[in-house]
Formats: sequence, C-alpha cells, structure tokens
Amino acid sequence: MNMDKEKLRYFLYQYFNHTINAADCIELLNYLNSANPDEISDIIDLELFLIDEGPEFKDKQANELFDRIKFDPRYIDASVRVANDQPAVVKFYHKPWLQIAAVVLVCFAAGLFFIKSRHSDQNLKNDIANIQAPVKITPGGNKATLTLPNGKVIPLEGANSDLIAKSGKTSVLKIREGQLIYNKSPNGGQENLANNKPVYSLLSTPKGGEYQVVLSDGTKVWLNSASSLTFPEEFTGNARHVKLTGEAYFEVAKNKDKPFYVSINNVEVKVLGTHFNIAAYGDDKQITTTLLEGSVQVTKNHRQSLIKPGQQAVVYNTNDEIKVSEANLAEAMAWRNDYFIFNNDDIRSIMKNVSRWYDVDVEYQGNFEDQRFGGTFYRFKSINELLHHLEEIGDIHFKIVGRRVIVIE
Repeated sequence: MNMDKEKLRYFLYQYFNHTINAADCIELLNYLNSANPDEISDIIDLELFLIDEGPEFKDKQANELFDRIKFDPRYIDASVRVANDQPAVVKFYHKPWLQIAAVVLVCFAAGLFFIKSRHSDQNLKNDIANIQAPVKITPGGNKATLTLPNGKVIPLEGANSDLIAKSGKTSVLKIREGQLIYNKSPNGGQENLANNKPVYSLLSTPKGGEYQVVLSDGTKVWLNSASSLTFPEEFTGNARHVKLTGEAYFEVAKNKDKPFYVSINNVEVKVLGTHFNIAAYGDDKQITTTLLEGSVQVTKNHRQSLIKPGQQAVVYNTNDEIKVSEANLAEAMAWRNDYFIFNNDDIRSIMKNVSRWYDVDVEYQGNFEDQRFGGTFYRFKSINELLHHLEEIGDIHFKIVGRRVIVIE
C-alpha cells in the first residue's frame, strides 16, 4: 500500500483539527501497517513536533481499545480488523509511533461504534476504498458555463477552439482558452428572431473562474469570478441591453444610434461607447461604476449622475443616492490585470475577494475591526503565500481546513 508524503501529512493534519473521517482514519492505520518506518519517520516526527499538546484519552471506547495494544520491541505491525463485532487490534513502535498510534486510536474509537452499527462488511470496504484526495486550493482560471436560449448548458472549461453552437443568425465560437465570440451569420435563419424579439443567453463564472465574451455588436466583456451576464444573441431595436450580476469590465462598441445599457437590479448604466468597470456583487453594500474612457450615465429610480473618465459612481443598496468621486483606477482594474490591490481595507473585504478567486469559504474567530491592510499581490500565486503576507503585516493568523479558511485573532 502506497501513500505519498503530502497525503500522509494531510491525514495527520486532519486528525489534529478533528476533521478526519472514519474511512480516512482506517486508511491511515492500514498504511502504518505496511509502511517502512525509516522512510516516513521524519514526516511523523515533524507532525508531532508541530502539535501543541498530546492527545487526551477520555472516551470509554478509546480506553478499551488502548488496553488491547500489543508491543513488539523490534518493529511495528499496525493493523485494524473490523468484522463480526471483533475488536480492533493495533500494534506500533515505541517512540513517535506510540504517540501516533494512540492518536489514531482516538479518532478510530470515535467512529468505530458508528461503523459497526451502520455498515456491513462490504459497506466498510467501500468506505475504505472511497478515499478523498487531499484538497488542493488553486488560484482561479478560465472557467464558465454558457446557457443557451433553449436551456442547454455548455461547460466552457477546457473546451476546444471550435464552433460551440449555432442559433438563428448567430454562431458562437470559442476561438481560444477563456474567450467566446458571437458572430452574425449572414445567411442564418430567423427562427429565434420572430417578431423581432431577441433571445438571451447567460454566461456564468463560478467562484474561482473568469471569462471573456465578444458580443454580436463587437462589445467585449470580461467577467470576474462568481459573476454572470445575460445578453441577446443579436441586438435588435434601438438599444442594446444586458444584465449583470457580480463584476465585469466592458469595452463597448460605439454606436451613437443604439445606446448600450447595463442593468444591475434597479440600477442602470447607459453608454454610447466607452471602457468601464462595474462591481455589483450581491453581498456588497453598493454598486460601483468606474469609468476609464468615454462617458456613462448612472441611474437609480429617479436619480441620475453623469461621470467622466477617472471618476466612479457609487450607488448604495439602502437608498437612491449616487456618490461621484475621483477613482483609483489601478485598484478598480486590479482584477483585470491579475492583481489584488488592498488599500487600507479591512480583513472581511479582503477575504471576500480571496473567497471568490480561490473558491474557499471563510470563518472568523475574533474581532478584526481595528485592523487595516494595504499592498499588491499577484492573483496567480498560492493562497498560502497571500495569507502569509497578511500575517506578516497584521496581528492576524489563518488556518486552512479543507476548503475553509479560518481567520484567527
């Protein structure tokens, strides 16, 4: 039986954080039974060294199992046998192996009653075989799904550069990784444009995803993670309308006779041809439109504001006020340039971005209201490196358990 070093470390880490399941615990025992101690003793010693305090034996089941331990002065024979209500027998080395086997016994004892009462022998074998690989948290990338007007959902991650779909007058092409293009087909049919009514597609990115689409009028849209864009296959009538959730950067094709509108709930951004960014995540308190080129008009209910290049308009969810101010363009465009830029931000705001890009959940233990952070970080570096930098500049600590990041005061 083989187990790589990362997996062994992961299983040990899981135990000490009380997250290991019974099947993984059994696999760890079986591995100790077959492994060469000399090859992995350094790993065991390191993991034990990092433990703040040793295990405590409090459960009755743990004490009963511990009484059955057999010692051999020369070598380890770690094995587990669970069948027909027979007891588990564990043998192990002295020195670090004694501690490791005792530690594993605690987790095994906690799950033993459940296993014996709820699983047959065959189910137990299936549990042992169905081992989850260690969770690897990676930066985001080109991931999205395209939902066509007929309801068909097309995963775009890793799709070949090819014709994705054809509908009415429009061909949907994936010309490279991370980019879709909607082309008008000059001889296409009219079945989806009956009564001159547009039909809509939906491009959605998950947490840890981003994608670009070139709409049929030539407008380019880049979607940030956990975002979606609803748009017509072909723009008809006297205006161009799309709907956004999350965050996107637009380079709108100029057409003075057909203004372009972006709708976000009850906020509308009107443009003729311009470059701008909209951040409109549902868990934020405001919608922020940042203008790089051209001009846009932001409207909420009966209020309107016109912004110029280098400005941003902030619309709060709780009222109709539109606040216009000078923008930090580098900060607003950081995600498009593959960076995080933090500028006197609190940890909760920072971890929102981290959660969306690395696809992790975040838990807080403590009060961090008085701490602010600043800096620039490349988004394609590891999450561990990012968290380490935050620890260095603030009175804060992080622990990663599976896909959960725990922020500790």
